[in-house]
Amino acid sequence: MAGIRVLVVDDSTVVRRLLAELIGAEPDMEVVGTAADGRIAMAKLDQVNPDLVTLDVEMPEMNGLETLAAIRKVRPRLPVIMCSTLTQPAASATLDALSLGASDYVTKPTGAGTRQEAVGQLRDDLIAKIRFFVRGTLQVPLPAPTVAPAPRPRPALTPGRVGVVAIEPPAY
Repeated sequence: MAGIRVLVVDDSTVVRRLLAELIGAEPDMEVVGTAADGRIAMAKLDQVNPDLVTLDVEMPEMNGLETLAAIRKVRPRLPVIMCSTLTQPAASATLDALSLGASDYVTKPTGAGTRQEAVGQLRDDLIAKIRFFVRGTLQVPLPAPTVAPAPRPRPALTPGRVGVVAIEPPAY
């Protein structure tokens, strides 16, 4: 099975690196390119031929909505997952992106909870969506199987005496 090829577009070096590490850690995925803004992303699109693009909403030069519109002109079926923060303007822009043809969105980690929890939630959400939009499969983590104890053998019951045990009285 060929690896899923992803182009990561975000103006934040930290977020670009985080997304690239999360995606690159998956055995069936590879980051084929990164871009700091929409203009760079559009220039790389034909060079790296991704199966999916992660796209930041708020960027300088060419923001996420402008970049999405440009991608849709040249690759109308290429899955694009928008990445945004939980701010009101970003939420509004994310809804606009969905109406313009974005496949879905994920929220970037914020200060809520521990960093490890936030990154874990982003990883779970993003990786599942990438697989879904490229391969059409949704993989969710299943709970670890539990091993039930082996059933104890039951004594055979005599017909007509179900559940009754005969005990002989002691001899005096």
